Amino acid sequence: MNKMMDYLKWRGDIPFSVSAINDADLFLMSKIGAIDWTDIIDRDGAPVPFFYAAEQYFMRYGQDGAETVKLAGINLIPVMKAASQCERFRNLWLSGFINIVEERKTEQFSALVVDLPDDLHFITFRGTDDNILAWKENFYLSCSDYVSAQRDALSYLRYRSTLFDGPMIIGGHSKGGNLAIYAACTAEETLKNRIQAVYSFDGPGFRASYYDTPGYKSIKDRIHKIIPKNSLVGTLLDNPKGIVTVNSEDFGINGHDGFNWETSADGFVKCTSLSKSSRVFDTSIDSVLSSMDIDSRREFIDSLFDILDSSGATTVTELTGKGRKAMLSLGFDLLRDDETKQFITSVIRQIAKDYVAETQRTLREENRRIRKERDAKRQAKALRDKIDKEKDQS
Repeated sequence: MNKMMDYLKWRGDIPFSVSAINDADLFLMSKIGAIDWTDIIDRDGAPVPFFYAAEQYFMRYGQDGAETVKLAGINLIPVMKAASQCERFRNLWLSGFINIVEERKTEQFSALVVDLPDDLHFITFRGTDDNILAWKENFYLSCSDYVSAQRDALSYLRYRSTLFDGPMIIGGHSKGGNLAIYAACTAEETLKNRIQAVYSFDGPGFRASYYDTPGYKSIKDRIHKIIPKNSLVGTLLDNPKGIVTVNSEDFGINGHDGFNWETSADGFVKCTSLSKSSRVFDTSIDSVLSSMDIDSRREFIDSLFDILDSSGATTVTELTGKGRKAMLSLGFDLLRDDETKQFITSVIRQIAKDYVAETQRTLREENRRIRKERDAKRQAKALRDKIDKEKDQS
């Protein structure tokens, strides 16, 4: 299966003036914002060409650059290195890098502006990284009208848009996609008129009521949500109709990484529907969360992350890097907490129930398909026999 590195081989030497920007290009650009550009791209400084920023980054952090990207995926550094050296991407200009981590507010926020040809600008918001705090903020999406990073995304959009004229695209991967949609929907009408499109790459959704707000309805036709067929993150919370599903063979964190999605010379390769495992997971989580009121959800989230905080880890890498004994102890702590134990047990039960239901549905569909094929063969045979009989009689 062809992936992003293959795409760079096909399109890397072709400028945007010859081959127009597509969804794979925009995903790659959104991941440029996943890199820590501190002291390389200034918040209010002049734009810096991508190739130069990449050179400075690798001089500072070494050729693997792994320490600054962790949960962003093992593909990020090799893809970015290749992209920064090819004709299609190397001369993109980057500006306005910002990175905020506020433990008191349970917030992590980062953003970047990419200048595209024809005075078009792409504002990208970073998704969830290795910081446990960022994952807690993601969980809060299920029990809040907004989280702090969403408000910051709106403020960033308002400010950066005053520094240039013309149209813009807004987007992001994972939580960054959710931030992009929120900022676009909440912006003033004059600002919305400058937004050509909004892209959410496997970003979590919103509570169902959000899709009935005037802000969302005013720009929904320009929102493009793209998720892999084995999506877990992108199916969280409620989602509107019209989501585009792309092909991918990977699951979990690897499946969430868009650099692993199937790619052609024209962008991501679309498929018809989510996989069975993704549908089951989505149905199960929705079913469990729907049975909890907002206060119960918040209590569960606070309880869960209090236990994770007690481990002393501040990142997912640190958490998973602890010894087997420490992880076993943490597991017991999770199960001793009533809220957490109840939630985990409910999810497991619901997944089992939904898997059985989904399997039965699939079997029914397969049986219907077999019966239709069998009936079609019978009808075809009956028609052939009739024709043969008429020939014999004539």
